[in-house]
Parts: sequence; structure tokens; C-alpha cells
Amino acid sequence: MVFMGLVFFVYIIRLFSIQVLSNEYKGQAHRNMVKTKIITPSRGNIYNRYGQIYVSNSPIFDLYVTPRELEVPDTNILMARLDMSLEEVNNRIQEAWRLKDAIFARYIEPDTYSALREETWNFQGLSFRANNKRFYRHPVGANILGYINEVDSAQIRESKQYYRMGDMVGRSGIERHYEEVLRGVKGTEVVLRDKYNQEVGSYAGGSKDKTPINGQDMMLGIDSHLQAFGEFLMQNKKGSIVAIEPATGDILAFVSAPTYNPNMLAGKDFRRNWLRLRRDSLKPLYNRPLMAAYPPGSIFKLAVGLAALNEGVITEHTFYSCGGAFYRNRGKPKCRGHITPLNYKDAVKYSCNSYFSATYMDFLNHMKFADIYESFNLWHDYMGSLGMGHVLNIDIPYEKSGLIPSTDMYDDEKRWYGKNRWKATTIISNAIGQGEILMTPLQMANMVTTIANRGYYIQPHFAKAIKDENGQWRREPYPTYQSPIAREHFQVTIEAMEEVVASGTARRAFIKDIPICGKTGTVQNPHGNDHAVFVGFAPKERPQIAIAVIIENVPTGGGGTWAAPVASLMIEQYLRKEIVEKEFEFKRITEADFIHKKKKKVLGPGITVTEGGVIHIQRPADESTELIHNLVPTAPEPDDDEVPPEN
Repeated sequence: MVFMGLVFFVYIIRLFSIQVLSNEYKGQAHRNMVKTKIITPSRGNIYNRYGQIYVSNSPIFDLYVTPRELEVPDTNILMARLDMSLEEVNNRIQEAWRLKDAIFARYIEPDTYSALREETWNFQGLSFRANNKRFYRHPVGANILGYINEVDSAQIRESKQYYRMGDMVGRSGIERHYEEVLRGVKGTEVVLRDKYNQEVGSYAGGSKDKTPINGQDMMLGIDSHLQAFGEFLMQNKKGSIVAIEPATGDILAFVSAPTYNPNMLAGKDFRRNWLRLRRDSLKPLYNRPLMAAYPPGSIFKLAVGLAALNEGVITEHTFYSCGGAFYRNRGKPKCRGHITPLNYKDAVKYSCNSYFSATYMDFLNHMKFADIYESFNLWHDYMGSLGMGHVLNIDIPYEKSGLIPSTDMYDDEKRWYGKNRWKATTIISNAIGQGEILMTPLQMANMVTTIANRGYYIQPHFAKAIKDENGQWRREPYPTYQSPIAREHFQVTIEAMEEVVASGTARRAFIKDIPICGKTGTVQNPHGNDHAVFVGFAPKERPQIAIAVIIENVPTGGGGTWAAPVASLMIEQYLRKEIVEKEFEFKRITEADFIHKKKKKVLGPGITVTEGGVIHIQRPADESTELIHNLVPTAPEPDDDEVPPEN
């Protein structure tokens, strides 16, 4: 009796402990009945400069697995609806066990989601999360916009657990730089579940829910129609086009060629398409306007001349002779035939190598400086004031700084010359944009923007405005940078640049009634054919667009033959919204193919492969042809480009 009483007493105490003092089973019952769902907010929309939606969201669903609750009566349903093999289903379940709670299938379209909800009503351990994928209404500018993809474990840790496995995050471009603006703030929803794991309503009348806050909308300065036109012009070519609005610093177009349709990296085929692009030998994922650094060639003469004018080393009336080469340095670099002697404006017009070599040498050796170190450092500062040799802090990642060499660099005797062992003739190639000078296409466009503005530039940028919590567009502020070069020297240089287009090396860029000021360049390439370069702006007064074009590996000609007409077509398209004069140039440029030297095999829309196995993915041309209107034939203009300079 005593023993039985003790046993009964222990049971009473234990039951009291379990039912009254302990919350273990209460919590377990609560968890079985109640579930907290994370609500992912809609990512902010992106608009073009005209307020048209550029990037929006398309609804999709993700399927998650909780292994400890998993009961799947019929795997055939999952296999059929999700187009998976039995092996794939098992592998994903095993992966879920390893991660405790993992995504089972992503990018489930709404109709498939509806069918699955009906057919899996008695499945345990499966849950759906509403999500969005990006939809590109203007399928251009992939290098600008970037893409989103699933977070990795490092990003989850760095975010202090804001992100969870399966969340999407911006990986490049605008999507990455403005991730915190575009992503919004997550919400939560607490729901009641029945014994079949089906949601039957809100818990506590929704009092425990937290409403998600959608990401903020953004407006870019990009003219998506001009971007499409530029990508169309650059099909079957490698290179860049960068166009900037001088008065604001807004980037109007940012073409990287070859490119791809951004919709390729938005959806269930992301991984396959990304690997395909990654392995493409033409590197469509490489953002050339931002990351490729080239010797600028003859366009750099503008910067050399402006520095010399401001220091009084030359005036616009200073004459130098040219006999086809720079004989003060044993005939190097060579030059093309033109009038001689010639003044500053004519030197710009005819792109005289000898003139700017003499200008550069006289700058570095001028008696006003104590030594070449003082003069070179001042020259270096002038180049920096024009936006060269350093990043411009544009609002997408991976910008390169280019290179303006320093005295410390030349003093490095292991890699260069050593202290006091170099002089003006040693580095004379810098005068004509060869030598050690490197610029990105963005820097080229920014330099000519500074000239167009007569001495200043606003930090170039993509984001024009961001919508605030009141639904109002808030203009983003950007700093202005002033060059120490006097305004009158810019004016003289601009007048010379106008002559370059009217009757100099860039006559192919001439457009009646649109005064274009520009400068051509032909860049030596030790790895193959030369690169064609052009920088310019229009109109001459109150300029609305400044532009830089570089086309790699042109078989013949140079900046005046290829880059200048591309720039003029872009300028006319932007200012007139149509092409009315230059059908010949348009046809010649769009038919030019500097990539496919062998017979091409068409695989599908915009996808070709050469006999050598090189895959080239290009957006179908018909996506841009609607932008071309009223093409009127004109006679071809003469080819009169400068001879490539010698190093």
C-alpha cells in the first residue's frame, strides 16, 4: 500500500509538472497548430528617364521542405508538376535534411502553384512562399541593371541574419548597389494550421502579423530606347558606348558589347544561362564601359593641350612644324601628311602627333619648373582634374581607375626606369595617348563631358531619383568637380573640335543642323587589329549629350571610319528621336561584323556559334528595329582618318 501510494504520488507530481509547470508540450502543440510565415516584400520597380517602367516584378512561388514533418504519400505528383526525376526529388529531400529547412523548388509559376496546392493538400512538411522574379520590359542594359540570385551563407552572416536561405539578393549592377533600397522590409504572418498542415486562418485575428514594406522605386537617367539603339549598332562587335547628359551627369546609355537579354538571368533557367554566358569566349558578362582600360589614343591630345594652354606653355597661336614625324625625338612618333607648320586648332583638327609631342615635351621641360618632377606632378594633377587616373564613384560596382602614371611609378627601377633615369623623350608616347596611359570608356565620356561644360563635371551616375515613403520622386544629389583650367581654353578647344567634325578626321560624324564637336583616335593594340575611338558632344552650345565610343579590333580604318559614325547615329537618335540623314552609315555600321570571321551556324534567336566552337549570344535585332524611323539615303562621306601613331 505504501509502495503503491508512492508510485501514485510520483505520477501526480510528474503530471502536474508536465501540465502546469512545463511549457514543453504546450509549445509543441502550439507549433503544430501555429506557423509563422516570412512575407517577402515586392522588390522596387525601376523606371527609365521618361518615367516608363524598365524593370518590374512577375509573381512566382518557392516550395520549401521541413524534413522532420515530411510526409509525401505520392512523389509522382511532385515529379510531374515540377518536371523532376525521382532521383532529383530524393536528392533535394536529402539536401533539406542536411540544412534542416531548405528550398525544394524555385520559380514555380502561378498556374503550377495552384495545381500543386490542390493535389498536395494531405502532404506534410511542404510549404510555399510567394516571391517575385524580375521582368525586363525593355530587354536591354543587362550590364547596367545586373541580376539577382540566391544569397549564400557568407551574405546571411554579414546581414546579421536578415537574409535566410532561399532569399534573393542583388549580385551586380544597380540591383547590387541599391540592394537596401530595392529589397524593402520583410513582414511576418502567423497562421493556424489543421492536422493536414493546411492553413485555415490567421492566428489571434492577425494581431501578431507584421506588414511587409515594399522596396522603393527608382528612376534611372537611362534612355532605354537609346540604349537599345546603341546595342543594335554594336551587334557583332566588341566595345562600348557611353553617353552622358552634361548638365546633370545622368548616364543616358551604357552599352557593353557583346551583351545579352537580361531576362536570361531571371527565372528557373538562371544557372544554365549564367554558366553559358560565363563560358562564352566573348565575355558578355564583362562590363566593358566600366572595367576595360584602353590606351585612349589621339583623344588624349585634348587633355594634353588644355593643360599646356592653362600653364602658358602654348597659346592657340603657337605653331609647330610637322614633316610626317616628330624629329626632336629621332622621328618618333610618326604622323600623317597635312599642312605644316600648324597652330593649336589645326593640330586638333588634323590630329598632329608631332604638335602634341612638342607640346608635352615643352611642358615637362619648361624653365618655370625646378625639374621634371615638379612639371610632371603638375601635369598629373591636371589629368586628375579631368577625371582620369581615379575612379569616378559611379553607382554600380567594379569600376576600374584606369592609369595616369606617377613619378613614383617611373622611379621604380625594378619595373620601370629608376629615379632621375627618365625624361620627356623617355615617356613621349604619353603625349598621344599611348605609352602608359589607360582610360575606361566611362572616363573618356566624362573627359569630353568636362570639355562640353567648359571646365566641370557632375559625378556620373545612373540613379536619377528614388521614390520616398510619400510616393514622391526625390532627386539624388551628386557632387560637382571643377577643373582649374580656365574657361577660355575650353572654348578654344571646342572650336577646334567643331572643325574636326566639319572638315577634319571625323567628317563621317557630320550632321546638318546639329553642330557636333569631337575628336577621333586610333589605338594601337599589340594583340591584334587597332581599336577605333571617338569622343564628342552636341550641340556645341548648351550640349545635351556627350559620348564616347570604342570599337575593338577594327580590320581597317580607325576612329573616324567606325567610332565617329556610331557616335553621330547615337546623337541624332537622341536629339531627333529618329534617323533622317545617315542611312548609308547606319547600314554600313549595322552590317559590319568584327567577330565572326568564319561561317556562322544559327542555333536559335540571337545565338550563333562559329566553326571554331565560339558561342555568341546576342539579343535578336528585331527588338530594336522599331526605334528606327524615316531612314533617308545619303551619299557616302569620304574616309579620312588619321594614321595610327607609333609607340
